[in-house]
Amino acid sequence: MSSHPAPRSLQAAHPHALLPVTWPVAFIGLMFGVLMTYVPYEFRMAAFRPVYPYVRLLGLTFLTGSIVLMGALLYPRAPRWLDVGGRLLLGAAMALYWWVLNVQPGSLTGIVLYPLLFMGLLLEAFPAMRQRPMLKGIAALVGSGFGVAMLSVPERFPLSIYAHLAPLRPLVGLLFTAGGVGLLLPAHWLPPRVTRLLMGLLSVPFALLAYALARGASWLGASVYTVLALACLALALGLRPRAPRTVGWKLLRGLAFAGLVPLLALGGLAAFLAQLAIEQQVLDDTRYAAAGEADFLRRYLEDSRESLHLLLESPGFRAMFAAKDRERLEPYLSNLASRQHAFDAALALDADGAVLATSEGLEGWGFPVRTHFPEPLSPSGVALSPPFFRPRNRPLVAMALPLEWDGARRGMLVGLLSLERLSDAATPASERFRVQVLDRRGREILRDTAAGAQLLGRAHLPDALSEELDRPGGGVLEAFDAADRRVLAAEAPVAGSAWSVVVTQELGVAYAAITQMSAAVVGLVVLGVLLSLMLSQVVARDVIRRLGTLHAATAALAAGDLERRVEVEEDDELGELARGFNEMADRTGAAQAELKQAVRTREEFLSVASHELRTPLTPLRGFAALTLQRLEKSGDFPERERLLKALRSMARQTERLTRLVDDLLDTARIQGGRFELERQRVDLVPVLGEVMERFEVRAEGGITFELEVPSHAVEGDWDAPRLDQVLTNLISNAVRYSPQGGAVHMTLEETPTEVHVHVRDQGIGIPPESLSTLFHPFARASNATARHFGGLGLGLFICREIVERHGGTIWAESPGPQQGSVFHVRLPRFNPSQRQGATPDDARRDAAA
Repeated sequence: MSSHPAPRSLQAAHPHALLPVTWPVAFIGLMFGVLMTYVPYEFRMAAFRPVYPYVRLLGLTFLTGSIVLMGALLYPRAPRWLDVGGRLLLGAAMALYWWVLNVQPGSLTGIVLYPLLFMGLLLEAFPAMRQRPMLKGIAALVGSGFGVAMLSVPERFPLSIYAHLAPLRPLVGLLFTAGGVGLLLPAHWLPPRVTRLLMGLLSVPFALLAYALARGASWLGASVYTVLALACLALALGLRPRAPRTVGWKLLRGLAFAGLVPLLALGGLAAFLAQLAIEQQVLDDTRYAAAGEADFLRRYLEDSRESLHLLLESPGFRAMFAAKDRERLEPYLSNLASRQHAFDAALALDADGAVLATSEGLEGWGFPVRTHFPEPLSPSGVALSPPFFRPRNRPLVAMALPLEWDGARRGMLVGLLSLERLSDAATPASERFRVQVLDRRGREILRDTAAGAQLLGRAHLPDALSEELDRPGGGVLEAFDAADRRVLAAEAPVAGSAWSVVVTQELGVAYAAITQMSAAVVGLVVLGVLLSLMLSQVVARDVIRRLGTLHAATAALAAGDLERRVEVEEDDELGELARGFNEMADRTGAAQAELKQAVRTREEFLSVASHELRTPLTPLRGFAALTLQRLEKSGDFPERERLLKALRSMARQTERLTRLVDDLLDTARIQGGRFELERQRVDLVPVLGEVMERFEVRAEGGITFELEVPSHAVEGDWDAPRLDQVLTNLISNAVRYSPQGGAVHMTLEETPTEVHVHVRDQGIGIPPESLSTLFHPFARASNATARHFGGLGLGLFICREIVERHGGTIWAESPGPQQGSVFHVRLPRFNPSQRQGATPDDARRDAAA
């Protein structure tokens, strides 16, 4: 009789015994397995260098062990070997992770934590141990150890990992110490409520530690401490995962486990195959980038060599060279240096290597240039020197051609290639990779696209990449750079030179697409499991009847009965489903109404478009027929004025028709994502003048035009034809809606960073209710529609798109009907999207701000 109350008294005295340590360890293993299997390229830090080649295998071991162990916990009647096998697999993976990634690097937290978790995992293989306060003891030991270490040896928590914890480290250390030491006191000293309070207190520093590591992108550590924080919170609240007893919960358990395992397996296989495919693509892209950069440099050198050759073949230059006429040689050399952008300067040397003439005068060039050419020069060859600093501390490489005259060498023509200009050259590879060009003879850097890079310095390359430079041909490999970051690198030699191209990219950036794809797969797996869990709740006594009601209502909805609804009988999952169905029916009805409205809008648009297209076509066809008829009858058209009038009308209608079609094409390009700008440096003053002049030439109705612009050039990076289109549209609208004798005034104002254009008219104005929708597609002001002004309502929409794609804004103001209106355009003078790290969306947000 005394054997039954013992467990109850144990649980009353030790509420922390409600949760075994196996559950937190299994969740930690699951998270480790998912991260290592699905996003292996994120484990690129130096600490993971020993296990990086095997990170997928280690993740698979974590994943398999944790899933098997969870299955054994969820199904207590499962075979004993399933539980033992899961613990052994998970324990082996954890032991390897602890030794390689914690003991060898000397990580204090990992050295303390993982042996305790491993010990608890093995001890709980015995069912009798699962009723003991194992998790409470582990949490107490970890908390007290962490707390004492944080307070006494804070240097063991380096800022490189715990940077976001530094401001709170003393507080976290105190919380760990208080909670851990308190839980280590004898159980009979503390009431159950105090024990739970201490467990809750201990969950706070674990959560803060998880937050700090997550901010530092240390996802494995963050997942560990997140699980420990939740475990401490569960102990504080007295929660415990129990074996399901009801049919609904059993179905929930079955669907959760049966959904998790195949989805993780299939998702992992799909992610692995996709990773292999994308990985090969990334490797190919890196190889092609290096080869493309090498080809660019080959053509760069060939163009420079050809420029020297062409000058050397010039009879006048050869004669001046042979005569050593310095004054007449200098114009040739200056012209070469200015015409060929690659050259910093050009020199003519005599047979002894002395400088005869340069493109910049003889001052400062009295150095032995010939010493930079250790290899002999053949009559048809070109020598490319090692890099050097000369003069004025400029990094240069000398390229030379010999001058042969009457069978004897009379000197050399030397072009000094500017390495600074070479580094500034933009190539497709430099947009995505760090590009370095090395001279293999001294491993000096000739070109480096990294910010702040120094030229002619010694290249610090990984050993594997240095060995790759010594081999013929090119290749691609993974290596750790000087900062212990894993990078993807490719090398390619530059044909005909001692140069080699090295392109590198950090592994996380190179494989960002794989990481995103894997994260999407994990999200789909989680979503699939959650959907499975939701379906498992459809277990109740009246489930069939209620599902039948829902099925009938769904069929009625599919047949078009939008008034059919389902009665919500109970406030449970099926009741929620019934409410969801009713909401869906409501939304479907609303969508049907919106669809009908969209159809009406489309029909109205087609009607307006047909009318607008027919309006210019009718007179165009009539005048054409009349002109043709007169010419066919008489062969002559003596009524010159009527002919001119007809042709002018035909030209106007053709222009109107062209404008309508252009508006429709531009709208299609915008909505299809094919609308592009071609920016270049533009003076805006002539653009405004040309637009205004076109309207002044054909001014009708006595309308006067006024243009107010600065007297100097107003330049910026814009697409001039598109800005012309915007201004033409705004002035055309002002003319269209202005009365007889009205005035249209256009003003240009500027600041150092932006310009403002204002177009003001004295026309019909804009009602306040139309201002908010004026720039929407097919939108027109209400007073313009009522007074039958033509147009599709696309011009201002296209104007808005053009201005916003420039990074600017456009808006309209009007005091009201019949009081005129003014349109404002603000444009940045420089392209906002060229800011470091900016995107087109950033440019639009900057413009809106």
